[in-house]
Amino acid sequence: MKNSSFTKEEHLKKSGLIKTVFDKGIPFKAKFITVYILKRDTCAHLNRAAFIIRKILCDKKSVLRNRFRRVLREAYRKTKHLLPSGHDIIILAVATKKNTKSDTVEKELGYVFKKYCKK
Repeated sequence: MKNSSFTKEEHLKKSGLIKTVFDKGIPFKAKFITVYILKRDTCAHLNRAAFIIRKILCDKKSVLRNRFRRVLREAYRKTKHLLPSGHDIIILAVATKKNTKSDTVEKELGYVFKKYCKK
């Protein structure tokens, strides 16, 4: 399996875990996204990620929300090697546009991961 894939084990799905990351995680803000990162103690061999886009950002159109979720997932998949293993990550969309490309989100996500690693 490729190292740059996004497997089922890397999905952060349980609402209790997501709430914990929101409450205890460290937020990092960028232009299009806000990233919450929480270091885990158990099962530290890979990172888990969740992608959240609010309905109000996309005029309640699920097509736009799903498109931007795909953009976020692709950007994370390309930049996840910058962050060490053992973290729970929530990537929250703050500002979306119809023509947002994964390259711009990828640069922001890389910037956030590098900023976190310097701490």
